[in-house]
Amino acid sequence: MRFFRGFAIALLAAAAALAPMPAFAADGQTMIITGEDYTKWLWGTQHTDGSLYNFTTIPGEGYGDNGQGTEINLLIASRPSKYIEVTGRIQSRFSQNQWTNFGGFGGRNPAFENPPGAPCTGGDCGEFDPRSNEYIKMRGLTVRFTPGYKWLDAATVGSTDLGMFDPFTIGKIRYIDRDNAKAILFQGPLFGFRPISYDLIRISLPRLFAGPNFTTGDYAAQDGAYGLQLRWAPSSLFDVSAIHERVRDIEIDTRDRNIDDGQDVDTRFSNDVTGIRFGIHPTPVIDIRGQAYFSQAESFARFGVPTGFGTSGFSPVPAGDLEDETYKANVDINDPFGIGLSFNVEYFDIGAQYVSILAARRESDVLLTEGHDGTFVFPGPDNSAFGVFAGNPTRIGYGGFQGNAQQVANLSVDNEFTDFDEPMAETVIGWKGITVVPTFSFAGIDFAAEYSKIDYNTNWQAWGDTTRAIDNSIYPNFESDAGIGSFRNAYAPFQDKSTDIGVIRAKYLLDVAKGIDLFGKFKFIDETDDRMTDARFLPFRPGDCPGGGQACANNANNYANGFSTAAIFGNPPVITVNGVTGYQWKPFDNVSDDDRDLDYKMYQVGAGYQVTGNVYSSLTYEFYDVDLQDGNTAFQAYQLHSIASGQHEKNKLMLYTRYTIGGAEFGFNYEHNWGTFTPDFGGGFVPQLADQGIANDFGVPVGSPGFRGRFGGWNSLLKRDFEQDRLKAFMKVRF
Repeated sequence: MRFFRGFAIALLAAAAALAPMPAFAADGQTMIITGEDYTKWLWGTQHTDGSLYNFTTIPGEGYGDNGQGTEINLLIASRPSKYIEVTGRIQSRFSQNQWTNFGGFGGRNPAFENPPGAPCTGGDCGEFDPRSNEYIKMRGLTVRFTPGYKWLDAATVGSTDLGMFDPFTIGKIRYIDRDNAKAILFQGPLFGFRPISYDLIRISLPRLFAGPNFTTGDYAAQDGAYGLQLRWAPSSLFDVSAIHERVRDIEIDTRDRNIDDGQDVDTRFSNDVTGIRFGIHPTPVIDIRGQAYFSQAESFARFGVPTGFGTSGFSPVPAGDLEDETYKANVDINDPFGIGLSFNVEYFDIGAQYVSILAARRESDVLLTEGHDGTFVFPGPDNSAFGVFAGNPTRIGYGGFQGNAQQVANLSVDNEFTDFDEPMAETVIGWKGITVVPTFSFAGIDFAAEYSKIDYNTNWQAWGDTTRAIDNSIYPNFESDAGIGSFRNAYAPFQDKSTDIGVIRAKYLLDVAKGIDLFGKFKFIDETDDRMTDARFLPFRPGDCPGGGQACANNANNYANGFSTAAIFGNPPVITVNGVTGYQWKPFDNVSDDDRDLDYKMYQVGAGYQVTGNVYSSLTYEFYDVDLQDGNTAFQAYQLHSIASGQHEKNKLMLYTRYTIGGAEFGFNYEHNWGTFTPDFGGGFVPQLADQGIANDFGVPVGSPGFRGRFGGWNSLLKRDFEQDRLKAFMKVRF
């Protein structure tokens, strides 16, 4: 704890140095108040209205594709003196404040419900829930001192978006939460030496996500993060910066029984990251940049943090004591041949155990690659998670998000409270590889392309540790690696994966009328993952399930220390359906049973036109042709998700319009999605027939084929036809 006391004393001393500044207000001081009305209309054929956002994974929060609501955002600014600037923001929230609430009055009061009722959604709790009673809250308040000292350019107290650091360590906060972080920040030349600048900060640690299990424990008041960044640019040819981040989540030490002299505290979670960045700029043609980061994190079990996870665990940090590194290098070559052809090359290597709990969570794209596409969000063919069980419908819907994903070096990916027209963020923990992006202009056509070769630091067998049971890993794997994708999963028990991504884009201004913007894109992803590659990890001994209607013997195959993958890949029972006898699902008796092979192609064409000086509109069509082998019924998506093995064909038609007038902006985004999924789950099992209960739970016809998995979930064998329409319109008026 000496570090904390020393750092706090240093901050107090620096703050005390500001005391000589005059405290009186300048003559003619004014307070400026500006504001914004942000009104949003949502419509969609899912007909959900739990909230005025399309997507969230937070339990108890609503989501929806229908509703109308308004936010007010008031910005306050004042200069009490030439040394002091005060800014603040007061804002309401969309959340469940639909217009249909009629001011937020009435509603059920959950405080008087016995037994407790369902979570408040769709505004049904009215004035008894802050998410629906139209409250206005202080979102941010910042005081900035500029005393004119040689060693201090500015001291900031209060809200900050942390944008002065970098996304691998202390990342910039997403836009809607930009004032949530509170800190004391000092910036200026180091010891008055102007070529070297510093940023010194103490941040109050966010209790809602910045620790194991997405919490910082019971005692949060002293939890903090400390950062020091030094930057030096001796010339235009070279610059270098270094950063150190220190996070401490502490709790009351219950072993201290004598409280006469106060109570001791101890560490629940610690995280230290040191990084260095440099840039070499020898000529206008070549630019070179490099980054290296070294992280250490540790969770302490006696404070109730997870010590292990099963095949589905949720936490922003793996368990235990972790150390790892991350490296990135970029070379930009600007038109070396004088013909308009330029190249961007990036190498990246992000450690499997790299942890920076405050790294950027969205809206900071740390890699050059496009990565995956937002239209495939979760494992199920309809973008559902755990959809193999009744009561787990898709949230964002079949269409997913628009555009390609943003990459962040954090397990705590933040796609909460978003709409379909916003980009999806995905974690890149464990990724390593190279990306090449050439750009070229010819005959008025702008071309850009990408080729990325990605390997993984998470390629291993049995989580890379045979000293632990297969269902007791240190790694949280969220929705797992099943299906086409899952944005926040970095780990799998068995992985032998490689990914190739190729993109070519083109745009052209057609000289017709006012000019028509034509654009298009082709993208492919070729991804293979053999997952289990060593037969010693098969769950049961050879011949355990002899076939011919005979039951399996259930002789588990122990790979080490008495551990067996039979803990997650149990044998099937023998069943008889319409006179056919066999296994309910295929026994897991071959290492190819979990093999994954993704053949992904995406085609895009579109056009945009400036209709008037105030109106721009575009129409875009996208087609996704995806052939996925994702194991068979022996693997069955870890028996937690709808199996996505088969042929996917998805279509998107998107109409976008933007209109501005004075201080007002209107936006309109309509999307029509349609497509099919033709399942192919392999053989080796007896298809079962849906009864009335299954038909009620999953919307399939009675008597239609499918199979029940290890945990009782249902996978239909019918071809599925999808259709989803949705609309988002908004109005922003600044005043």
